[in-house]
Amino acid sequence: MRTIYEAKKYVLDRYGKNVHIKVNGIRNKGERISGKISEFYKNVFVVSTDNFKRCFSYKDLLLGIIKFIDK
Repeated sequence: MRTIYEAKKYVLDRYGKNVHIKVNGIRNKGERISGKISEFYKNVFVVSTDNFKRCFSYKDLLLGIIKFIDK
């Protein structure tokens, strides 16, 4: 992915489906989130799990802060 439009299309293709996301944190501390993409907005998208919701921007995807893991 090189543009924000490609990132949006990538997320939109997975809308409503179960996804696995790896979030890279500081000092090599990351986390993995499994849930559904429940909301889709102009600048952000929301991943809902059983316990919480996390919001990510498309910029996070382009910069490599988050990655979708295919299982």
